[in-house]
Amino acid sequence: MNNKKLHLRALTLAFMLAASSTAMATVIPVTLINTTGNLWSAHIGNTPTGSPFSDTFTFSPPATPGSSAWTLLVNASFSGTGLGNILFTSASLNGNPLYVNSISGGGNSFSLALLTSTMVSGPLSLTVNGTSTGGSYGGNFAVQMAPVPEPETYAMLLGGMGILAMLARRRKT
Repeated sequence: MNNKKLHLRALTLAFMLAASSTAMATVIPVTLINTTGNLWSAHIGNTPTGSPFSDTFTFSPPATPGSSAWTLLVNASFSGTGLGNILFTSASLNGNPLYVNSISGGGNSFSLALLTSTMVSGPLSLTVNGTSTGGSYGGNFAVQMAPVPEPETYAMLLGGMGILAMLARRRKT
């Protein structure tokens, strides 16, 4: 009987821990705007409601093959009270880590997450993890989309290859 109570308590505790850790995770959908040419961008950020936090930004439209993305997220707090501080612990885009650095002292903090130009393709997901005593962070996310050939381009390529094949065959005879 005692064993069953112990197992029930352990199971209840495990469930409560799992529920509390997922309560701090936030998924934020972001629509990229085509600003000029093939450059798509959006302002991103959040005000985490708990600490530690995990925010996941999902972007649409997906990146075309051969595209490159970059971002910079920043939080600066000069309150002297320690309130409003956000310290990034890790960040990644589709599993590729971002450079993360946090400096704090005297109740002030500066934290950044930086992704330099990185090749990307398909659906994009940026995950930001950290601790918060209130406050928010923000920055810009940009993708230089690689151009996608139009169907007419493929038709001209196939037509040109057909002409070359015909000329090569004609030359043999």
